[in-house]
Amino acid sequence: MNLYTLKTEAAAKQAFEAAKRGDYDMVVRLIDHSFNTEDCDEEGNSLLHYAVEGKNQKLVKYMVERCRMDPTWANQSMCSPYDLAEGTPLEEYLKGVCGFSREECYRNPVLRGMHPDPSIVRVGEDYYMVNSSFLFFPCIPISHSKDLIHWETIGYGITDEKWAEEHLGKLEGGRGFWAPDISYHNGRFYICATLRNNDDAPFIQTQMVTSSQNPAGPYETPVIHNVLGIDPSIFTDDDGKRYMLINRGARIMEISEDGKELLSLPELIWYGHSGHAPEGPHLIKKDGYYYCFLAEGGTGKGHMITVARSENLYGPYENCPYNPVMHQWDEMGAIQCCGHGKPVETPDGRWFMVYLCSRFIDGTWGMLGRETCLDEITWTADGWPVVNGRKGPSYMAPLPFPHEPGKMAVCKAGDGWLSPRTRDSSRVWTAKDGTLWIRGDGLDLCRRECSSLLVKFQPDFCFHAEFEMWIPEEEKEEYTSDGGMTLYYDENTYIKFGVSKNQVFVSEYVDNAYVRTEGKEYSFDGHVLLRVETDGLNRTFLLNNKILWRWTDVTSICSEGLTKGKRFTGAAYGVYVNGSNLLCWRQHGKI
Repeated sequence: MNLYTLKTEAAAKQAFEAAKRGDYDMVVRLIDHSFNTEDCDEEGNSLLHYAVEGKNQKLVKYMVERCRMDPTWANQSMCSPYDLAEGTPLEEYLKGVCGFSREECYRNPVLRGMHPDPSIVRVGEDYYMVNSSFLFFPCIPISHSKDLIHWETIGYGITDEKWAEEHLGKLEGGRGFWAPDISYHNGRFYICATLRNNDDAPFIQTQMVTSSQNPAGPYETPVIHNVLGIDPSIFTDDDGKRYMLINRGARIMEISEDGKELLSLPELIWYGHSGHAPEGPHLIKKDGYYYCFLAEGGTGKGHMITVARSENLYGPYENCPYNPVMHQWDEMGAIQCCGHGKPVETPDGRWFMVYLCSRFIDGTWGMLGRETCLDEITWTADGWPVVNGRKGPSYMAPLPFPHEPGKMAVCKAGDGWLSPRTRDSSRVWTAKDGTLWIRGDGLDLCRRECSSLLVKFQPDFCFHAEFEMWIPEEEKEEYTSDGGMTLYYDENTYIKFGVSKNQVFVSEYVDNAYVRTEGKEYSFDGHVLLRVETDGLNRTFLLNNKILWRWTDVTSICSEGLTKGKRFTGAAYGVYVNGSNLLCWRQHGKI
């Protein structure tokens, strides 16, 4: 849907008001002569949203059946006309149109907050997925699901603090582990990923491989291959030979069975449909064809998934006539930047695709980073895969499997807290009761060496986080630090909401300096309750349930908030210490 702002503006306003009144004749006349049904308002509400509010079933049926308007299409708040029909006679009508009830559907993104570059594999009835972790430790989260919708983190590909310190310790923000892939072969799970080093490194891009018999780990000490390229994936052919693919386009090289040796040089097999930033190659074999999937167009709003096929592994590959098989065509869609996908087959022979997406505040600010979507693949009569009927991402879709509580993923790995680059477990740890303990390392958060913080990625545009913080008795007399909550993107952009001995403050760091600070006198007696409420770009800071500050337009911790280095992650929240004291936190409520 495109937002028209000139000659159609008056017609749009008139149509929206008429639809909300349920004025059938007026709306039909405007559709016939002046209103474009693809128009929506500034919040992304379509004419169908207004018609459902008007509760005129004749009008709703006209727009759905004659104008082909989609009742599952969501506005910027991810609310669809189907949602607005809840509890009205229209709900039953739309259930028949959609083919599923609101309780029998899932909603994209299925993994919200920073979950980019998904890769998936099925073993039996279990699905496993990995996502990029960049500089955050533990590295490369591994998720498990029984139904493709409900996911739980069960482990990490890299958990060795010393290994992480050696390989990640000096890296700039946004580097680290990019675009991992998970595969399964002869009883072992394999994870490969690009280790993106600093630009002055001998090899700025290297490929990491590790494996384990247990999908949750622990995984072996990784092997590093000094091969330039990004987005590696592993493919095993019918004869047992194994291959690694990397970009640009899809380049393929034979590897040993354990992935620890390269047996050939990379060879290009397909450069993509558009030739614009072809990356993220994945291969599957089906019905005698090798299908090669690529991510193209860059990770912005031109992102897409394309496919080609060949009867020979090394090609030549035939371009799919339906390319791109996944792309967000809708400039006003709440879900954008759809690409970098990998297919998976279900036990009953259906196919689905996991792929990355982005959502934006005001169409501009990607605060959450990139998330993970899921849509079904259908195969055309001439043997080509298309995702969600080539309509772009779904907002609501029928559950892949009937909801069965016993099929839910139930395992969790650790507590979910992450550290930049590595973690010194002698300084940073969590107790069995969930209490977080951090002994400050004397460094502020702008230093790459600083590890005295714990964060989780922000789960959505609106949420709150609350922590009770205290100083152990033996530390109170010598408290010279500041500590509290942080809203964190990387060492270049973050906010501290902290307490020193005589002050409470909020301070924003951008690029290489603190750009704004507000403070109040406060006598810290060793115990405090800190809370941050988030509503889009607005943040409210509360101390002991009292509002101290409201900040608007907090954009620095968005991916677009600074042009420096690699801005590929998303906003996080957590706790920190700047100084040498030991502090404790207990999080209140669930996020």
